[in-house]
Amino acid sequence: SSRVAQETSVALYQAIKDANEDRVFEMWHASSISMCPKAHYMKRLAVPELTKPTGAKVLRWSAGHYLEAGIRPHIEKVYGGLASNERMTSKKLHLTGEFDNLVIANSRLVEIKSVSDFAFIERDGQTVLKKADGTWPNGKTRWKASDEPYLGHQLQNHAYVLLLEEIGKTVKHIDYVYISLSGRIVVYSTEVQEKYLENVKKRLSILNAAWETKTPPDCICKPEHPLYDGVMQWCPYKTEGGCCNVNQTT
Repeated sequence: SSRVAQETSVALYQAIKDANEDRVFEMWHASSISMCPKAHYMKRLAVPELTKPTGAKVLRWSAGHYLEAGIRPHIEKVYGGLASNERMTSKKLHLTGEFDNLVIANSRLVEIKSVSDFAFIERDGQTVLKKADGTWPNGKTRWKASDEPYLGHQLQNHAYVLLLEEIGKTVKHIDYVYISLSGRIVVYSTEVQEKYLENVKKRLSILNAAWETKTPPDCICKPEHPLYDGVMQWCPYKTEGGCCNVNQTT
């Protein structure tokens, strides 16, 4: 006979959750640059997070890393020789980051992102990322095709551009390879944009001024913010009374 061993499933989820370790932030991280500046500041202060990722989320992260490693040899076949997973640190910017792939021949960044199939939509015979486009009369989200990568991912990679620039490498193009566990692949080829570089510089300026004066920056976790749906709604310092309680940083 057989039965559903619910208690074993729960134990596995708990083991996976418990194995996840918080990163120590000695500098600002490019991968976290799209966070609310106050939350980023609190992470660097090592303020304990109020919400921890579930075992399911940690498992998806781990699976994503394996998926990204699995596609990398094929990325190299298409793009040519790569430098991969190299960490860069800028004392001037107080920023650190580890890019996915840099094409050696032309300094093109190639970022691999594992996503859920829910991230995709079919339009005109093509698979693309989707983005919210208001709501239907029944209150459900209406979706449309996105003509660009997620904003948070673009800010992250433009932070890499700044780090690479500091060591004499000029990046003009960034490709984003979105891949799901079911094997769907969507690639966006983009040019480096000054507006995103300026956005990253502004965020770093706010963070460094806050760190210098030991004054937490303002929380910007608002539903109307363009990064709210993709990043800020998952703020690890969210409470019923709002985000980034100032008492935690003083």
